[in-house]
Amino acid sequence: MRDERQYVVGVITAFLNGSAGPWDWRAFISGALHDAELDRIRQCAAALALPLNADGRATLLELLDQAELVSIDNPARPKAWPMEAGLLAGLSVGAFMWWANYLPGASLFSNLHLLIIPAAAGMFLVALRNSRQKVGVYDPRIVEQNKRGRV
Repeated sequence: MRDERQYVVGVITAFLNGSAGPWDWRAFISGALHDAELDRIRQCAAALALPLNADGRATLLELLDQAELVSIDNPARPKAWPMEAGLLAGLSVGAFMWWANYLPGASLFSNLHLLIIPAAAGMFLVALRNSRQKVGVYDPRIVEQNKRGRV
């Protein structure tokens, strides 16, 4: 998959420099992008009338600045916890609880709730943490992409 940010910046720069042809521009404005913010920039660029006048050129320069700022990740931003981490932590706690409450002669299925409930609680806590931090699937950009039908 191509880096959409570099693609958008490259096409707009090439068009401003005069090195892009009309077919390059037509391909750029006709294909939807996965990133919601870059797709908004593409749609704004598609609304410009060609050939560009001074206002259109200024608008395209502003869109180029916006595209260059998209997808710059902050290294200090928290990362999403994987759901598997909550599942494994919950299963570990549940296995300890099952072992502590083990009855001789009982099967695994007699106290199965001691394994399932902590695992579900661990996954719930991971989902709660990710939603409060707005990371992973709760990132506002990903939510916007999913609303548009691009998963």
